[in-house]
Amino acid sequence: MKILKYKISKIFIYLFLSLLLIFTLFPLVYAFFGSFKSNLEFLAGGSNIFPEKWNIENYIFAWREANFARYTFNSVFISVMTTVLTLIIAGMASYVLVHIAGKMKGFLMALMGMVMFVPNAVLIYPIFKMCKMLGLMGSLWSMVLTQTASVLPFTVILVTSYMSGVSKEIEEAAEIDGCGFFGIFLRIVMPLSKPILATSALFAFKNAWNSYLLPLALSISKPELRPLTVGVLALKDVGEGISSWNIMIAGSVISIVPMVILYIFMNRYFIEGMTSGSVKG
Repeated sequence: MKILKYKISKIFIYLFLSLLLIFTLFPLVYAFFGSFKSNLEFLAGGSNIFPEKWNIENYIFAWREANFARYTFNSVFISVMTTVLTLIIAGMASYVLVHIAGKMKGFLMALMGMVMFVPNAVLIYPIFKMCKMLGLMGSLWSMVLTQTASVLPFTVILVTSYMSGVSKEIEEAAEIDGCGFFGIFLRIVMPLSKPILATSALFAFKNAWNSYLLPLALSISKPELRPLTVGVLALKDVGEGISSWNIMIAGSVISIVPMVILYIFMNRYFIEGMTSGSVKG
């Protein structure tokens, strides 16, 4: 009887997971095949997922005629530089919080946790004015710095929690061998924190790559600074007299590819970083 109940429960679990997988993947599959349709066929809708005629020209037009190559460069630059700055700053800040902050650690962690829940919409105008005062308007660095600032609180909390679990005996042994404060950070703590740093890098890259509201505000007067997320929406209006939804979908598929590739290569580190602190002792 117990074996029968176990098998039935497994069937329901697999059925639920299968339905969840279908609901998750269907929009991606529909968008992929829809990106090869003509605009009229796409607007006509219907139950046919596959295009009647495969139009690779949608991708060519999105890439060449709609300045998509420039948008891609902007997104790559913003995302890579945001990730690098986030890892450097979060790594140093977390190390200081673990070893120096003392009684202030709890207060600072709570403050960063509170900042995480402030909506970006509330911060747009202050950030816009600040970038203007610093002379960053008209530069991709305005987006790099704002994206770094937006993801830092979460990253610092994540890395600090991980570094708190690094064996103090290893650090003490390194100190006895003559390794200084920064030497321990660079040679001991950072290499041991590779899993959580890889996870943080993936989160930082994803946040910068998918961000829309702040890049839109900071590039509104300079279309050449648009990242892919902003440029994709602009693709809808490249046609004459009718919204080019097929071109926009083709651009959306292009914008998804880098994140998928990154996750495939970083998946092992991502899982390891997310589960490393779940088991102690």
